[in-house]
Amino acid sequence: MPTRTRGHRFGARYFHHVEHELTKDSDTFGVPGDNENGVIGWGTSWRMQGYLLMAERTGNPVYAGRLAGIVDRVLAARDDERGSRDHRGRSAPVWSTAGKFTAATAAVPDESGAVALEVTVCPPRAVDAVVTVAPEDGGDRFTLTVTGKGRPACTVEGLSLDPADPRRADRVLYEAYDQRTAVTGRLLARDGAQGPSPLRPGPRRVRAGEYPVQPARVALAAQTGMIAYPIAGLVRLARTGRSRAVPPAVRARLDGYLDAVRRAVAAHDHQWQPVADRRGCYRWLPDEPVSFAGAELPTNEFLAMGRTLVHLAALTGEEEYAERAAAMARSLKADLARRDGAAVWPYWPAFGRVHNGWTATGSPATDGSGVRPSYAPVTAPEDVTHALIDLDFLHLYHCQPPGTVPPVFTDSDLRAVATTFTRHVVAGQGPLGGDLGQRPRMRHDVSGDGRPGTDREQAHVAAWLPLRAWSPELAALVLAVQPTAPPPPVMGVDTYCGALLARWG
Repeated sequence: MPTRTRGHRFGARYFHHVEHELTKDSDTFGVPGDNENGVIGWGTSWRMQGYLLMAERTGNPVYAGRLAGIVDRVLAARDDERGSRDHRGRSAPVWSTAGKFTAATAAVPDESGAVALEVTVCPPRAVDAVVTVAPEDGGDRFTLTVTGKGRPACTVEGLSLDPADPRRADRVLYEAYDQRTAVTGRLLARDGAQGPSPLRPGPRRVRAGEYPVQPARVALAAQTGMIAYPIAGLVRLARTGRSRAVPPAVRARLDGYLDAVRRAVAAHDHQWQPVADRRGCYRWLPDEPVSFAGAELPTNEFLAMGRTLVHLAALTGEEEYAERAAAMARSLKADLARRDGAAVWPYWPAFGRVHNGWTATGSPATDGSGVRPSYAPVTAPEDVTHALIDLDFLHLYHCQPPGTVPPVFTDSDLRAVATTFTRHVVAGQGPLGGDLGQRPRMRHDVSGDGRPGTDREQAHVAAWLPLRAWSPELAALVLAVQPTAPPPPVMGVDTYCGALLARWG
């Protein structure tokens, strides 16, 4: 058995405490039957990673056995297993989601009851939006208002359902578009097609009322990567000299697990985007009903898929997996700007649409996104929560056996990112520098200029521990920041952070 250090013992207790809290009232071991609200993608997946880390660290087959039990429930929640279809009508071997993650649309009818106008709202809180229409002075024109909890109100007057009217609703909404409210419209003819209809000529009037929105169902590549990663990791654990950590009953299911991972990753092949200088990432397609249709995923989100591809490259030896993982590694490396020996990188990839912003072209057909005609540049640095994925990818990729993936990162890169933690992320309080009697705390982001981090963000400090080999002070500083317990309510990511402490502490 491995040496049980103080950090390991604390992390193991932390891990088991969180898991108990998450599963004590559940007869499904805390795994929902679907990913409707993204719980599997952004909650269960972290728990799965935590069990994998505990299996790696201890060699105790109980952890792999419990992980396999979660995996079986998660695989049963795939769209094709449940008969669920996404916005394109596909039932793929992935876990689509809706709710707060996707754009939401209200169908506004005319007086006959036929849908005349589709009003789409982007997150955040798109699912809470309500669309209200009211005729103006008994005429053919109307006022449209979009309200919702936590959303700024949007009101546009003098709209028409007539395609020939200068105030046709979709064009006026396009011209009045505001990034904060993110409301767009699509005019439908009487036969349900977009555009004018020669049938039943004459004024078309809206039916007054309040209309709720329906969020679109989309399979998100980031969530697929999050879920598939620990499944692939379990297969790899059993096949790389640690088979005793995986019970025989689980080893018998490994081929099925690997096939599930390959199929899930392949379901997003159409979203892969090569970038200059042999870089690459995943992106949303222009017609996808998501906030940033047509744009590249944030760095942490495409690296969620990148981690899975690293495991697939190791498990299969297939060059395509290795090359795509390398392309994403080059994307991250290119964004690691050095500042006083530390690395700073942005939340959105610097080569992408969101980081650089875009303006409306005058037509939805040429904007690159049907739901966001324009967007101001977002150049914010990576925050310490989303950095959990970046850091894991960086360490995982760099530490692969020779020949698994093409070399990209250097020890200098790892030292720079470790220095990011010790110089930029930690606010310089406590026993390692600052006011005596105060615990050191993390800032919100990696820039060194960020605002103070929240209590929730402090609970994610263990993500930096795998970089301890590149900084002699990092491990002690992590343990100094580490809270004794996660702030309530506990989350799946807290399972992962406890396991990180146990694995690397």
